[in-house]
Amino acid sequence: MRRVAVPRLALAWLALVLIGALLAPSLAPQGPFQSAGSPLSPPGGSHLLGTDHLGRDLLARLLFGGRFSLGASAAASLLTVLVGGSLGMAAALLGGAFDAGFRWLASVLLAIPGLLLAMLLVAGLGPGLPAVVLAVGIGGVPGYARLTRSYALQLMQDGYVAAASSLGAGSGWIALRHLLPNSLPQLIPLATTHFAWALLGITTLTFVGLAGDPSIPEWGVLLNASRANLLDAPWGALWPGLAISLTVLSVHAWGRRLADLQGS
Repeated sequence: MRRVAVPRLALAWLALVLIGALLAPSLAPQGPFQSAGSPLSPPGGSHLLGTDHLGRDLLARLLFGGRFSLGASAAASLLTVLVGGSLGMAAALLGGAFDAGFRWLASVLLAIPGLLLAMLLVAGLGPGLPAVVLAVGIGGVPGYARLTRSYALQLMQDGYVAAASSLGAGSGWIALRHLLPNSLPQLIPLATTHFAWALLGITTLTFVGLAGDPSIPEWGVLLNASRANLLDAPWGALWPGLAISLTVLSVHAWGRRLADLQGS
């Protein structure tokens, strides 16, 4: 019963977050940037979640922040999946020196924690949300590529791949026609997990001030801005902290659910 209830609750939360982000202009017409009341007003009344230190409505900033955080996480995880998946497939198919070089480079990069690698990339690119997205996306490539290569090598042991190769099929055709479709059941849950890690990585980097613009209503930025008033107005940190935590946990729950469905 619990194994069914948790994915349902996770799906309900993700649907709520997505709808809130999409309908943010209608749900919060006052916008996330302009002052809407007294600074540090507690939750209640016309400000359901309270206001921040500049009097901006926290519900509006949280809803619009979903657009920034979820959009940036989707872009970063898509970059990880496309680049990492392509490299992993290429290493499995080409073998030889390319595969050896790929394994060496992936091992070196995996020795560096993903978040630290992302911070190094942002330091080189300069602060800003696009740089954070690029850094987090590239930071996830080595791990995703290694696992894609592993899945592809397992599939290449099957007879239909050898049959296609003996009939003259090229590497590109084998990858698109056989390896990619048959590896999707393993790669999709993995991609879901990478979305959760991308969200956690992006909000961590923006929390430490690497978003560039401190006024953007992104969840990590909101969490950072609330630190100065944590004792006087703890609700400023509570809402973005809950949004990040519940979203990451919900995505992980659905990743595990998808993996269980593929394994059953």
